[in-house]
Amino acid sequence: MMLFFGVAAVVAAVPLIAVISLWIVYAPVVAKRLAEMPWFPSRRNGVTPDDYPEGIFESEPVWLETEDGVRLAATYLPTTATRCRGIVIFCHEVRGSRWSALAFTGGLRDAGFDVLTFDFRGHGQSLMPSEVHPTPWATDREVLDIRAAVDWCSRQELAGASNIVLFGLSRGASAAFNVAAADPRVRSAILDSMVATEAVQLYLLKRFMHLHVPAYFHLYKLPDWLLALCVFWANRINKQKYGRSFVPMTRAAPGMRKPTLIIHGGRDVFAPLETVCQLRKEMGVRPRRWVISQAKHNETVYEAGEQYRQRVARFLLRHAQAGQELPSPDVEPVARELAPATAGQ
Repeated sequence: MMLFFGVAAVVAAVPLIAVISLWIVYAPVVAKRLAEMPWFPSRRNGVTPDDYPEGIFESEPVWLETEDGVRLAATYLPTTATRCRGIVIFCHEVRGSRWSALAFTGGLRDAGFDVLTFDFRGHGQSLMPSEVHPTPWATDREVLDIRAAVDWCSRQELAGASNIVLFGLSRGASAAFNVAAADPRVRSAILDSMVATEAVQLYLLKRFMHLHVPAYFHLYKLPDWLLALCVFWANRINKQKYGRSFVPMTRAAPGMRKPTLIIHGGRDVFAPLETVCQLRKEMGVRPRRWVISQAKHNETVYEAGEQYRQRVARFLLRHAQAGQELPSPDVEPVARELAPATAGQ
């Protein structure tokens, strides 16, 4: 009998031992690797104004001021149409710059939308506070940067300020997702190659952690919820070290009830398609989803080409019409010009 109770006590203590091991052995290593996780490089070089000289026609340089006192370099590109239907705020990827907008927002100015594109802190010409540590995960700092852009559009009393759209790429899409879910001034969102933080971190932990922790094979026997707990602890460690928080995507998802277009590459190996599909199920409304099967991370526009511009413009026009009273003679010619392509629907 004593032997039976002894064995039962050991079995019951296994989960506790596993949790303690995760905290002592794995959590600090996971924290370090998540903070330093290399961003998978794109085969595309960084976009500059020289690549799209027509894209910066009549542009206006501006400066944005965040709530915590950081100045962000930005460029305002007014519409080339006769009527403004809204303002698209472009949120670029990590290690990118505001000029990424030239590749992803092509045609939107002709369709009647102003474009405000800015450099996140520590990128491009924006100031780099001493505590900035680049990471592929959206933090509360990127959320403050996007809010500064929304505030600027609202204060300027621009013609399209009643229809603000957030257009995010990769980490910029993650931060834009959180702002769009909470800010009533944002009417809709376009999220390309979005990184669903919690799901992607768990995916990377299971796939790559054996390269950093020799005894990692033990973790394969643990359930996902316990590994997710390890990721949670790792993020808490990074919060204490760097003084910032990763924004929780799953917590924001139920509040996302605005028109949303999710664009993702079928060959995205950094943020796999299934991680976005998982987050999509948790959203308050079921957003539109467009999977570009041959595209890798951040390369959707290069694979889809003109169809990408047509589909994005068509999505924006549909919801701009729903949100504003626009004269139909002014809208229909643009809609006909941006007729949908048959391939890839």
